[in-house]
Amino acid sequence: MLYFLTMIRHPKFLFPLLPPALLSLAACGGGGGSGGSSAADSSSQSAATPRAEVTYYSAAKPLLDRYCVSCHNDSGVAPFPLSEYQQVYSKRSALIYVLESATMPPIGYADLGPSESQLLLDWLDAGAPKGDESQTPTRPLADNLTYQGDTRRIIEEKCLGCHVEGDIAPFPLDDYDKVHAVGAAAAFSIRNGTMPPWPPTRGFTPLANERALSDSEKHVLLSWLEGDMAEGNPADYQPPELKEELTPPDFNLQVQLPEAYTPTLRPDDHRCFAIDWPLDEFAYVTAASVKPDQKDEVHHVIVSIVEPEDVHLYADASGEDGRPGWYCLGMGGLPGAPFTRQIGGWVPGAGREPAPEGTGIGVKPGSLMIVQMHYNTLVAQPTPDQSTILIATAESVERPARSFLITRPELLQPGGMPIPAGDPRVQHEATLPAYALALVFGQDLDINPADPWAIHQSLLHMHNLGTQARSTLIRADGTEQVLVDIRDWDFNWQGTYNFEREVLVQPTDLIKLECTWDNSQENQPFVDGEQLVSQYVEWGDGSGDEMCLMSLLMTKPKPDYDYSYQPGLHLESPAYRDRFAPGDLVPLKLVLNNFTLQDPAEHSHDNTQHDGTHSTATDDHSTVFRGHYHVYLDNPEDDAEHLTAWDDSYYFQLPGDIEPGLHTLRVNLRSEDHHALGIEQEVQIEVVNDTELERLDLVDVNGWSIQAAEDDSLVGHRPATVDCPDNSWYNEDDALEVETGYCNYLSLSQPSKVDIQTGETLHLVLWHGDLAFEAPASSHVAISIAGNIVWEADVEIPADAEIFDVRVPLDFSAPSGSTIEYHLHNHGYNSWTLLQLELER
Repeated sequence: MLYFLTMIRHPKFLFPLLPPALLSLAACGGGGGSGGSSAADSSSQSAATPRAEVTYYSAAKPLLDRYCVSCHNDSGVAPFPLSEYQQVYSKRSALIYVLESATMPPIGYADLGPSESQLLLDWLDAGAPKGDESQTPTRPLADNLTYQGDTRRIIEEKCLGCHVEGDIAPFPLDDYDKVHAVGAAAAFSIRNGTMPPWPPTRGFTPLANERALSDSEKHVLLSWLEGDMAEGNPADYQPPELKEELTPPDFNLQVQLPEAYTPTLRPDDHRCFAIDWPLDEFAYVTAASVKPDQKDEVHHVIVSIVEPEDVHLYADASGEDGRPGWYCLGMGGLPGAPFTRQIGGWVPGAGREPAPEGTGIGVKPGSLMIVQMHYNTLVAQPTPDQSTILIATAESVERPARSFLITRPELLQPGGMPIPAGDPRVQHEATLPAYALALVFGQDLDINPADPWAIHQSLLHMHNLGTQARSTLIRADGTEQVLVDIRDWDFNWQGTYNFEREVLVQPTDLIKLECTWDNSQENQPFVDGEQLVSQYVEWGDGSGDEMCLMSLLMTKPKPDYDYSYQPGLHLESPAYRDRFAPGDLVPLKLVLNNFTLQDPAEHSHDNTQHDGTHSTATDDHSTVFRGHYHVYLDNPEDDAEHLTAWDDSYYFQLPGDIEPGLHTLRVNLRSEDHHALGIEQEVQIEVVNDTELERLDLVDVNGWSIQAAEDDSLVGHRPATVDCPDNSWYNEDDALEVETGYCNYLSLSQPSKVDIQTGETLHLVLWHGDLAFEAPASSHVAISIAGNIVWEADVEIPADAEIFDVRVPLDFSAPSGSTIEYHLHNHGYNSWTLLQLELER
């Protein structure tokens, strides 16, 4: 059964990993002088003359590998390979021709900058000296990691659910070349946590089918992506472990929307349709999904049920504006009508979670099915859609279920959930007794207020001003189990999360919901290019209103099921393979669940015994849910020297004489009598002596400011009217994001953070989404330093999303404080994101 409220997504968040930037120099031929010797191999030439500073290995091969070889190889789409020196040398004339005429790479592929092109021309004019392999500038070897042996498995398991041809993410990552082409952007998204998209905080109640990367997976991917990105031997590939295959649902009901509907509201159109429940007998819905008719514009779908006694309230809902269905938000319920009961839904790339075993939601004959369609036409032309609802039913199930939404009723009253204008942090909560929930929702399941019941999943729901949300089970003994915690709320990524193991709720327990909002002026949405003014907000159905809701799936407990709970520990900091120097303070950050930290009684112990406050080693600590923790360095023995702490944030100081290399920090939970509870986690850190940076940020993402026309070095591109509100560009996850639907021309500047020397390399990573406009147009983007244009590109619109990941050798010096300019002249409705602008030494 697909019990989920569906993940709600906006196209600007769909790319997340990553646009294609196939780095190639397409096939070309003919013309131009060679400017070099006719020798087939310049090694003999090198023996007669001093070795040139610019050689094949030192300069030409790195550029050719980056821009050309992905197509110009033995099996590539281009007609001749450029993988080896001899192959390149034989095509000198062709290379000179395409470099001088700027005809290659073709439009749509990552292009050489002017400095890179000139460097290759200088090399060719000097006779294309070969040099030797010792001159090859190398990226770090990343611990001998390879795509085939190490990263392919992770990418297939955590990324290909969306990043395949035709799925929700427009940029496939299903082979080495595609991943290699977007390596820098992939590393950026992984490092800042936006990919894979998984909002819940790790370390609380384990969730089924997590997309989040483990610490070691994240380290492996980043090390490889930021290293040499070697492909390796296909024989080293080991596929991901296959998950248990589930029997696909038998969708015995397949019902189309009553009429085809063409979206009219852009970019988002929410439309509801009513469909009579087709069965004449009571049945259980065991699975529900949707087959979208127009997948490019169907953003998500929610399917819910109106009870027979409430059907009359919907008699006049459809067609009142002359079009099929009616405008709706949420799950499609009408104002004044009881909440509908969700039975399923659909969203690209989601909804693949296994159903809670043996469960089903009962539906009475005479009910009404409400289908809420969310259409998004930001980058798709509105097209008539008549999607099909797929439903599997059964006459009986082992465990009848009930899905319901809850909050504190007072919050729904006028003035009951005030969110004052300008307030950056507003919090409201709802704490409800479990017996009351059983009284209201358990009757259909034969669950009485005095009975325990089981929950299988949880959903949290707010609107656009939300920042944090959490659901917690508070037991009568004071122990708290966080069910779902989201620290960085995003309205565009919502979902229902299934627990790995169902959770038992006793009638004496409490269920708590917490919501936090930011109603500051800086956090207001834009409408028609204008940022709204912060206003007083409270509960409401509109997107400009707010809500604070949680959903749960309830069943009776399962006989003989192990509902015991134990303390949970997750070490958030330090992260796997974080680097520190001898003597550093290592920050510790713990996530604890079902465990309360408290100051331990004073104690002392030598290597052989504890003081008299300790119980014997044979005592049962299986029901201990309070205590402290110990931290050990490179020692598996519990009686070794350790740090004792009882705060979830603390520090561990490394010895000043610790040897460089990998070291292990181990944390274990202790009871009040200091005995280990068997709950522990360890993490490897790396101690290094050399902390000198090799990559230096040139800019501060928060340091940009608008340039006046008189300071704009590209003033010739400046339109007569510049329309770019200040808040159409902003810091988004440590990157500069520009909403070009609201900004027609942007000229920003800031002083460089570091000195630049001739021969150093500028590394630029820039991304844009799918670009659309009323008519064909052209976009221009450029970076200049101290008046020198170091990189620029023109993009013809309409255009698919693309990543620019370029390295430009700099042929000038500029002191720290020199002006760096970012220019964007754009007609495309979407976003541009400057991910990286750094200096590589």
